[in-house]
Amino acid sequence: MLKPDKHTNPVLSVINIAGLIIEQIRNDEIVNYDDLLSNLVNQTSESVKDIFLYSLSFLYLLDKIEYIPNLDALKLKT
Repeated sequence: MLKPDKHTNPVLSVINIAGLIIEQIRNDEIVNYDDLLSNLVNQTSESVKDIFLYSLSFLYLLDKIEYIPNLDALKLKT
């Protein structure tokens, strides 16, 4: 998944989508899950829906984002 091959679209890679997620959260501080997904679909394509959860998991495992359950939102960890 993280290691690219000749068929990998760099725009739809986990690392690129994770970067776009971080950029969006930096701009808005707290971002609703659905709003974040719709912004990423607008920036890239519908195919991002397949990679979105992998990118969120990647950032969560690196301890970069925090999920706020009562708001169904994400924010950067401080």
